Amino acid sequence: MTTKIIIKRILSYLFSYSGIHSLLEYFCLSNKAFLLMYHRVIASADNQPCFVQPGMFVTTASFERQIAFLKDRFEIVFIEDLVEKTLLGEEIGKHCAITFDDGWRDNFTDAFPILKKYRVRATIFLATGFVGTDKMFWPEEICYCLDRSMATKSALGSAPPSYIHFNKEISRYSRCKREMFFDRSIEILKGYSSGDRDEILGHYRATFKVNPLPRQMLNWDEAREMLASGLVRFGAHTVNHEILDQVSLLKAQAEICKSRKEIEHCLGGKVSIFAYPNGNHNESIRGILAENGFNLAVTTRKGLFDHSTPLLEIPRVAMHEDVSSTIPMSRSRILFPKF
Repeated sequence: MTTKIIIKRILSYLFSYSGIHSLLEYFCLSNKAFLLMYHRVIASADNQPCFVQPGMFVTTASFERQIAFLKDRFEIVFIEDLVEKTLLGEEIGKHCAITFDDGWRDNFTDAFPILKKYRVRATIFLATGFVGTDKMFWPEEICYCLDRSMATKSALGSAPPSYIHFNKEISRYSRCKREMFFDRSIEILKGYSSGDRDEILGHYRATFKVNPLPRQMLNWDEAREMLASGLVRFGAHTVNHEILDQVSLLKAQAEICKSRKEIEHCLGGKVSIFAYPNGNHNESIRGILAENGFNLAVTTRKGLFDHSTPLLEIPRVAMHEDVSSTIPMSRSRILFPKF
């Protein structure tokens, strides 16, 4: 635990037990709502088959504490119901919505039982090209590959230029702790084009004979079971989790529209809600959504929701273990913009 996190933890306890949190919730949330953004819910990061970034998960225990707290203090609704209230001019104070990005299998195995236990609603945004497959998102795959290549030196002579350049960049962090090394490697690779990322990962797979992991993502049967409960709805999150402002508008449109069609085909019903991968969007991307029947979209930008919020730029509060493992920290996370 870093010094910064320790300080946040101490301050959060002080805010909670002094009554500051309750006071702020009364004034700040009396006419505003909030959306929480989760990715993964897992028992522990230590028992996973590959490295899990701290910003990608909460533990099952933390998630249940958060859900129990929210259920006691707030009205938890679907995003569409929250928006409908604003359009009808109804009060949305003390309301919140829960969302998950990507469609990880642990949303079914670990989060869904808790949602059922507390009868809480949630929306999952699916990257449909991963549903029911053994495919991995590139940040997880690069860490998985790096884990298996650390003890072996690759023959750089036969490597593509993108791999050589990436290898040189990450070598600066090779003496860092494992978590920092992986975090830096992911941040560096984010700056590469999708073509270069594919080339780098292809070289790792071929050189180090990396075997696929057990399925990490939801399949359609699991999604159908969740949908049938009435507690879970699904939105689109592209097909391949492309960062939409880094690809052509034609490709962005295909990613957006195909993901919706696949969800509608496999689960039935109409999909009109979207989550931007990595939160990246611009006026052109929002235009594609509007032209293709999407009337709501969520971002990764932190903030609260009220009657003036643009419906294709809805902010959310990201919840992850290092900054929300206790209820006082979770409350600070929701209430303070910089926490």
